[in-house]
Amino acid sequence: IGRSFIDFVHPRDRNTFASQITSGLAVPKIVNSTMVCRIRRYRGLTTSFGVKDRVVTFMPFLLKFTFKNISDEEKVTYLVIQATPFFSAFRIPNEVVAKSVPFVMQHSANGNLEYIDPESVPYLGYLPQDMAEKDALQLYHPEDLSYLQQVYESIVKEGAVPRTKSYRMMAQNGEYLKVETEWSSFINPWSKRLEFVIGKHHIIEGPSNPDVFQSPLSEEDKSKAHQFREGIVRIMNEVLTKPAEMAKQQMSKRCQELASFMEILLEEQPKVGEELRLDIQDPDHSYYERDSVMLGGISPHHDYNGSKSSIGTPLS
Repeated sequence: IGRSFIDFVHPRDRNTFASQITSGLAVPKIVNSTMVCRIRRYRGLTTSFGVKDRVVTFMPFLLKFTFKNISDEEKVTYLVIQATPFFSAFRIPNEVVAKSVPFVMQHSANGNLEYIDPESVPYLGYLPQDMAEKDALQLYHPEDLSYLQQVYESIVKEGAVPRTKSYRMMAQNGEYLKVETEWSSFINPWSKRLEFVIGKHHIIEGPSNPDVFQSPLSEEDKSKAHQFREGIVRIMNEVLTKPAEMAKQQMSKRCQELASFMEILLEEQPKVGEELRLDIQDPDHSYYERDSVMLGGISPHHDYNGSKSSIGTPLS
């Protein structure tokens, strides 16, 4: 009590809020006017400190303005605001919608949005003033653009298109919901060119994240996330982990042991003429009986006329 109402209005909505009041005062014949506006939520006083540290959050409302003269004697005009909160139309991921309230969007021939129904707010999560001059084509899922190009070709040729098959449209939280649309258009009778397109949208299925008012990642958040991903990849590829360090030490130890073992073998290699044979018995092949494999040999040599093994190959 006693505080200015505009203190509770989201900074991005204050200009729209002020223009609504100005219009209402300038044209007194307009009894009621409405707008969608974000109002700051009370942060609470559960503790005697730390309130300022809490994140300020806003909730979307439909505001209905009425200007009233309470007393004829006092020339004072009062602004009465009826505020109705908006909630997401969806409760579960990918919710199938049996009966949705259709809403209208209008965009120019270059795709810029010119009008969006307040009825769209609980389904898409966008506020009408945030969507002014935004590109409507950016709301369509990339994989559905091929089909929608055919739809727009029909709109230009026929002037209107009956209810289409479902396609995907992006909600404010960055997720996609499925819609079916009835299309109409306005062709300038003088220039014979398309002026604007009107779509009456029917929601068929909700997005995977049912909270359409949840803030999507900002560009700053996306940049931070990208840096973190790069950091993780760099850590996995460059930073020596404890298991890797242990493996390196183990391998170094094994290499040293192997090197020592090889040195011993080289020092104790057999002298030429000293035969260390391993006899291989093969009853079916009598010519193998006198064969032997030498420690220094890579492979046995067989001479079927009189088998004789090599004894002069040095250890390597």
